[in-house]
Amino acid sequence: MNNFLSIWTHQKWRKNFSIYLYLGLSVFLLSLTLGSYRLFHTLEVTLENGDEVRKVASRAEKVGDLLAEQGIVPGAHDRVSPGLEEPLEEGLHILIQKAVPLIFTTDTGSYRHYTHAETVYGAFQELGIPLTGNIVVEPELDAPLYPGKEICFYRRVEVVETFEESIPFEVKKEDDAELLRGRQRVLQEGKEGRKELRFKVVYAGGRELLRKLIAETILQQPVPLVLAVGTKISSPGSAPARLASRGTGIEGQASWYGAKFHGKKTSSGELYNQNDFTAAHPYLPFGTRLKVTYLRTGKSVTVRVNDRGPHLGGRVIDLSRAAAEAIGLRSHGVGQVSIEVL
Repeated sequence: MNNFLSIWTHQKWRKNFSIYLYLGLSVFLLSLTLGSYRLFHTLEVTLENGDEVRKVASRAEKVGDLLAEQGIVPGAHDRVSPGLEEPLEEGLHILIQKAVPLIFTTDTGSYRHYTHAETVYGAFQELGIPLTGNIVVEPELDAPLYPGKEICFYRRVEVVETFEESIPFEVKKEDDAELLRGRQRVLQEGKEGRKELRFKVVYAGGRELLRKLIAETILQQPVPLVLAVGTKISSPGSAPARLASRGTGIEGQASWYGAKFHGKKTSSGELYNQNDFTAAHPYLPFGTRLKVTYLRTGKSVTVRVNDRGPHLGGRVIDLSRAAAEAIGLRSHGVGQVSIEVL
């Protein structure tokens, strides 16, 4: 019995050995055939690298081998699809997406990010940053990207700011039959008022984006300047008539006015220029030329009347800044002068 089993086992082993030998040789021959095929047969694939798309013939086995064969070294942040370890197949499309370095600037600072997006909006989607109404982005979301482009996004901050502002007073004139025509006197001094302005202001990144007036409150009403304007016709022997005659003169207090009125319209309709030799006189006709001498320095200047004034009692003439400077009156403010009609 034992001899029979021994013979049967030996025969079975020889039969299985033949099968195993056949299978091994088949696998070897198949591998040798495939290797020889890949060794002598090229595959055509499509290589898309940025804006360049071209057909490439290669005997490489993997995508990574093909790129090395073509001298292409992807950057650390570039994307290669399919992966570098994927086998090369006929008609395969290989896409290399270059990573674009960007600078993102926020309220807290700047940092670098590499993106494969084509627009600003795509970069935000890639980062997973929600673009809410409180975020201000520059440049526009549809702006294209290029290496080194700076993208700024800041939180929108709304505040209320309060300011005070002066209110100019108006000038009112009242006829005075007791005052000679052309003369004026102050009945009530003018005083500027004050008002409070409240603005809604929107800031982003330290820059003002919007300013809107939301409230205006009067803190103090202005007080109008009230002037009495003479309507009385002077007699032939009166002082105004004598002064209007050529060669006659008068003495009195002179003052001057400057930058506050520069560029504003005078009583004659001209624009006041503090650098011209002009003067304001209570009643002399516009265009009258006067010689004004400052008695303290003895210096004289010729001026042309183009305005009405002074509006303070006791003064006979108001000189321009340049005229007051010419005779040494400007630094003193007010001084005694003699006036001669030219």
